[in-house]
Amino acid sequence: MAVVLRSNSDLAYLPDHGFVGEDGAIRILLQITRQIRRLDISHNLLGPPGARSLLNGLATLRLRYSSKEYGIWGLSEVNLGCNALDDGAMDALMGYAKKDVCLRKVLVQANDIELKRNLESIINSLNSSRISTLSLTNNPNLSPSSLTRLFAALSSPHLTELHLNTCAIGPGLAPCIAAYLRSARSRRLELLELNGNHLGLLGVGEIVDAVEHGNFTIKHLGLVANESLPPRAHREGGGDIVNGADEDEESESPEPEDRRTVEEKRAEERALSYEVHERLPVLLERNRVLTRRVRRAAVRCLAPARILLNAQPIVIDGLTTARQVIEEVSSNRTHLRPPPFRLLGLPEEVLHLVIRHTSGDATALSDSQWVRLRTEAGNRESLRRATRSLENKLRRAYTIEEKQGAGRELMEEWLMRGKWDRWELDRPATPAEADSPSGPAGGEANSAP
Repeated sequence: MAVVLRSNSDLAYLPDHGFVGEDGAIRILLQITRQIRRLDISHNLLGPPGARSLLNGLATLRLRYSSKEYGIWGLSEVNLGCNALDDGAMDALMGYAKKDVCLRKVLVQANDIELKRNLESIINSLNSSRISTLSLTNNPNLSPSSLTRLFAALSSPHLTELHLNTCAIGPGLAPCIAAYLRSARSRRLELLELNGNHLGLLGVGEIVDAVEHGNFTIKHLGLVANESLPPRAHREGGGDIVNGADEDEESESPEPEDRRTVEEKRAEERALSYEVHERLPVLLERNRVLTRRVRRAAVRCLAPARILLNAQPIVIDGLTTARQVIEEVSSNRTHLRPPPFRLLGLPEEVLHLVIRHTSGDATALSDSQWVRLRTEAGNRESLRRATRSLENKLRRAYTIEEKQGAGRELMEEWLMRGKWDRWELDRPATPAEADSPSGPAGGEANSAP
């Protein structure tokens, strides 16, 4: 069966092509050439054996196609949704991702993943990989205890998007999700999708509270359709409420119970609507504003900081000063010219304050970020490295768009390396400070929200 190539021919588009098991994996591998960078083989039946064969073959192709002439070969995106994968296949996939430095996007939605087996290996591989997007959407058999361990150990420096829609997540998992969002480990995360679960009002409220008081970097958080399960529903470890009444007691007074349930459900729907559609969007917009402020301040401050921190002050001796005074007097001027303002002669602390205000938003950078930027700007070797890197990127650029893209890429790398791409606190925020109207969105100092 022929491979379907899309757009610029770097995508092998093979969903629902009837690939089954190891034989299907071999048929897929035969179609992958050096130009392929994205692979979509969703809605097939590879299963665990086929997935392992496919990943072993991809590792071989990575060695074969990589060369000095063409550089490192690897896939940037893999879609293995709806392939009956289990925990063993997930472990093998994460193991491959740890070695393929090109892989950024992994989609394993609608599989049989439970995360009960090989969890430590999966987490370690994920944290060591360069995956930026991971989708576990529609895996309703995910173990609640395993998800708790996942959020407790997740510390990937590259993960920016995590999709967990329709995974039957109950309110019992809300505390560990909230703890992760409040921690520094979630600093890189920009998007978290939790739509279509059963977090309920308490779970949703706890997660939104974590964003308000402890997370100033996430930009998108999906919490739609998270009504709690009925009281009689019960899932092991899901945190749902179990109704202790027996069937006879329920049948004796069905009408009051039904009316009470309907009223409670309507109240929950109204409260959820407020949390998700009114309160949460304001907080996410706050985070987007703070991110723009930090990035803009760091970029604006860099050039003046490099100039002033590396400039050599002009030394004027007494003889030169005397000659200037004699010239002023001999020219019969009634008012002597005031001496020039020597910016570099200011005390070091004052000079640093002046440089910080050249950003146009001195409070956008935290003290830690400012110290890192000041150290970076005062390092001449750092400037030489940046210049050489830009020259190398420009040599490989031929059009104006490519040259502009090279400059943006270099600036993005610089922002990420120095952690000037995200707003950060100098110390943990307290609820009282976060509730204050003079919080971060109000433009106050970055040391307190």
